[in-house]
Amino acid sequence: MGTAFVLVNCDMGFEIQTISKLKEACDEVQGTYGIFDFVCKLSYDSMESFEKTLRKIRQIEKITHTNTIHTIPEQSN
Repeated sequence: MGTAFVLVNCDMGFEIQTISKLKEACDEVQGTYGIFDFVCKLSYDSMESFEKTLRKIRQIEKITHTNTIHTIPEQSN
């Protein structure tokens, strides 16, 4: 099982609408201060599953940018 974190930006003023849609696609979602609006946690069984979820996130209206961080399973507890 893999884990990834997706850093997300959306159009200003659409944070509430966007976080609701992100919660439908992600395991966890948190709003943030700084250059990103949200951080989302994804857990997945296969790269195909991960890519499908990432496409779903990127297709959410008002999302302008994503940046993905994959963890290294061998270095996890």
